[in-house]
Amino acid sequence: MMKRPNLSARSGSAALRWIACLSLTCVLISTAAIAAKSANSNDDSFRHIEISGISLATPFDQIAGILTAQGYTEINSRLFTKQGELQNSRRTIFRIEIEDNADLHRITYHRSLSGGRVKTAGGNEPIPEYEVDMAQQFYRLMCENIPKDEMKERQCEPSTAYSITAGNGRFVRINDHFSIQLDVTAANSTVGIQHKP
Repeated sequence: MMKRPNLSARSGSAALRWIACLSLTCVLISTAAIAAKSANSNDDSFRHIEISGISLATPFDQIAGILTAQGYTEINSRLFTKQGELQNSRRTIFRIEIEDNADLHRITYHRSLSGGRVKTAGGNEPIPEYEVDMAQQFYRLMCENIPKDEMKERQCEPSTAYSITAGNGRFVRINDHFSIQLDVTAANSTVGIQHKP
């Protein structure tokens, strides 16, 4: 006598496989959503990080007012400068450049010393206090909580009171849209962020 196949066992097994497949799909969708949210959150960090009170999120028509209130002179809508007097006929020269068009949004900040005897970078003078917080924020976004091979690729130097630098002063790509420039010492500094849509 022939045994009849146990259809209920087979259908139960198929149902379990179907439920497992559905659960895996839900987990993958959830993981992708969390990753996308995390990426967007990270992009917001880049968009809102400030250089002299302005960020990539600052409306273009408000930038001039914010910078002139800090003593910058508007050379044109994309270039702002100011000077500060130091000892021994030396001056600190600050320059902020803005690029804002359909292909590129960029802010770069430069500080340099002129006149008198200018010491080279790498000396034992500390970074000016007014730049430390800004430089450290950029360094955290660029060099912290990333794998060692990425740190090496981004050329992240150890952060000290005398030097906060990465990428040898060049723009370093952080993700598909954002790049950061960071080279800060007592003698001079360059800090920048750019976004390409």
